[in-house]
Amino acid sequence: MKKKKLKYWPSRMAFTISASAKNKLACGGVLVAPPFLFIADICYNKFIIKKCFLENMQQFLALDALITGFITFAFGLMIIVKNPKNIINITGFFLTSATALWCFGYWRWLLIYNDADQALFWVRILSLGSTLIPLSYFHWIVSLLGLNRTKRKIILSAYAITGAVLFFSFSPLYIKTVSPIAEFAFWPKPGIVYTAYLFFIYIGLVFYGLFLLVKNFKQTSGIRRIQIKYVLLGSIFGFGGGATNFFYWYDINFPPLGNVLVILYPVIFSYAIIRYRLMDIRIVARKIFIYCGLAAFTYGMFYLVLAAYQRYLDDIFSPSGYLAGLIIAPLFVAALYGVKKIFQTAANRYFFASLYNYQETINKLTDELSNYLELDKITDLIVATIKKTMRLNRAGVLLADAGQNPTRYQIAKITGFNRQNGISLVQDNFLTEFLTKNPRPLVLDELSLLAKDAKTLDDRLNLEKLKKQMEKIEASLCLPLMGERRLIGLIVLGGKISGDGYTQEDLELLNTMSKQAGIAVENGRLYRQVRELNENLYGQVEEKTRDIKEKSRHLEKLLNMKNDFLRVVNHQLNTPLSVMKGYYSLMEEGTFPPAKALPFVKAGMERISATVADFWQAYELEGEKMAMEPGAVDIAGLIEKLLPEKKQLKLAQDRQLSIVFQKPAGAAPKAWCDEKKITHVISNLLDNAVFYTRAGQITVSLAVLKKGWLKISVRDTGAGITAEDRPKMFQKFSRGRRATDFKPDGSGLGLFIAKKIVESNGGEISFQSRGANQGTTFSFTLPIYRGQADSRANASNSARDKIVIFYDNI
Repeated sequence: MKKKKLKYWPSRMAFTISASAKNKLACGGVLVAPPFLFIADICYNKFIIKKCFLENMQQFLALDALITGFITFAFGLMIIVKNPKNIINITGFFLTSATALWCFGYWRWLLIYNDADQALFWVRILSLGSTLIPLSYFHWIVSLLGLNRTKRKIILSAYAITGAVLFFSFSPLYIKTVSPIAEFAFWPKPGIVYTAYLFFIYIGLVFYGLFLLVKNFKQTSGIRRIQIKYVLLGSIFGFGGGATNFFYWYDINFPPLGNVLVILYPVIFSYAIIRYRLMDIRIVARKIFIYCGLAAFTYGMFYLVLAAYQRYLDDIFSPSGYLAGLIIAPLFVAALYGVKKIFQTAANRYFFASLYNYQETINKLTDELSNYLELDKITDLIVATIKKTMRLNRAGVLLADAGQNPTRYQIAKITGFNRQNGISLVQDNFLTEFLTKNPRPLVLDELSLLAKDAKTLDDRLNLEKLKKQMEKIEASLCLPLMGERRLIGLIVLGGKISGDGYTQEDLELLNTMSKQAGIAVENGRLYRQVRELNENLYGQVEEKTRDIKEKSRHLEKLLNMKNDFLRVVNHQLNTPLSVMKGYYSLMEEGTFPPAKALPFVKAGMERISATVADFWQAYELEGEKMAMEPGAVDIAGLIEKLLPEKKQLKLAQDRQLSIVFQKPAGAAPKAWCDEKKITHVISNLLDNAVFYTRAGQITVSLAVLKKGWLKISVRDTGAGITAEDRPKMFQKFSRGRRATDFKPDGSGLGLFIAKKIVESNGGEISFQSRGANQGTTFSFTLPIYRGQADSRANASNSARDKIVIFYDNI
């Protein structure tokens, strides 16, 4: 049977495939066709495959080293470009460069099969990289953990020893020679310096670095703990896989198969360091599940298509084969898209249900936010949903008060935090200014990194201060709420109850949610402003309505006062005028002598003058205190001067009234008051007592009260005051029902004026009576003189004790 040779790559691996239906494999030939055809017939000849794999391990590892070298070097470039001044980035680039040098030397060495000297040269080149790897790794770990100062001596010693070792790197003391071993054409043999370096320096630095990582892993929490976990994982893959190379160095029959794991270390570190945040393990597992499922589908479809080609088509490269490929390719792409959806659905609903529910909850929140207009409900929903979904120990929302300049923040909703601590975050405006310029989640664990990367000293100090404030109040994340490109508030979140940090997935979802929440909050604030505007308008309408009603009542009161005034004027002025007119007519007719008529005319004029004076004084006192000229007044002496005058009143003599003064036991202190005005009050009270008492006694008493007050009382045994008359005793133009029986010409202004005078002197006036014909006692208080120098009394009623008790009628 005629054989067709298909060439496969790599070049030293050769097979011949029969043109028959079975296409069995046999060793020989040159490889140039796709590698998957080599795998295709594993089931046909396991022995041949195993033999060929072992014979070509050298080429496989060379290819693996080349790929690892490129990935590691690219990883290092990303590190140093991100921040070439940061010590973590510098040492990280140092580590990746040393690893890349080892990988490229490793690749070039394994491509040599016939030249021992050239192989030895490249082994020594790769040894330069392998010698620098533990040093750069240790320095990077120390920098990552922030231990540069405390481990300074160890770092310097490691650099010095490594430099000394590199001095021997091209001598037999480091690498003796290379010789064949197992399936490899050349493998290095170590010198005494290399062995000493390997066991004392290489292993020592690597294990000490791992020890520091484990120690910090136990002491930290949150995102920092996850970062260290992934660095540990990458270190184990890198050094664990690379360590399998050392067995052949010391003639131990264990192939370096673990070397393929070295490629995982830059991949894992990429997530842990460059992005400063790791994906949750559930997210990684979910994506691995999806990608592995797609790989299995692709693998199966390849063999399905290959079987179809072998069964129905003579040749892959025939016209019918090309035509079939044009049809199969788009069908495969469409099927791949559909299968990806199936795997994503299965991963979300069956294998990662909690993660699926987590995302659904956040999406549900953004939908619900658009259904609320009340700001309180919006903030309650934000806090409750985030706290419950992410299982947080505390959360809160602070909103800016747009009506104030500078802007102040108020707590809209808070749970778990101390209210005052929440406000402390925004007191110096740095946080709000930072979030306005950088509207993205600000995580506590990243503040140290941001501070190191800060362009100015002020920014670095402010970031460090903010970190301390967040640690003090136990806040783990600040999320901005933006509205129309301005900061309208922020969400402050505590740590997760589990102690885990916020993942990249968390931050992306929170960032999306915060944008929706910002729109909802802005709408809520606009709704509140419209509602408050409506309430203000309604309040203003109500106020104007009340004002109109009040003015209407006041106008009605004025009309009543006018009627009372006219009534009193008609009585108080018309009566004496009529008397004066009558006597004048008698004098004019000559029937009454002028000498007898003039005293009556004079009395009428005095009565008119007194009535007008009372009117003027009453209206002058309406709604305000009377102006006083206070001084030290001897009240006891003033009373003693008034009593003789009152005893000489005709009415008092006709009724044979006894008017007495009960002096205090000791010398009575002086009062601080306006003497003229208080004389008027006492005189008015005595006049009323005379007018309303038909028989009996009038007693004036003076008492010293506690807290510096004098009490003056005028007690009579007269008509008394009924319950019906008591409420209007001190009102203008108000008189009791029986008042006209005792004093027909009263104006109803005396007690009103007396009350105003007493209150303007800082005192209080009141009365007590047990009812009709039970007598009445009027009392008022005045402050005792204690060296006051004010020209006007300014005492407050609220500052003194009430000294009069009102009795109900008995």
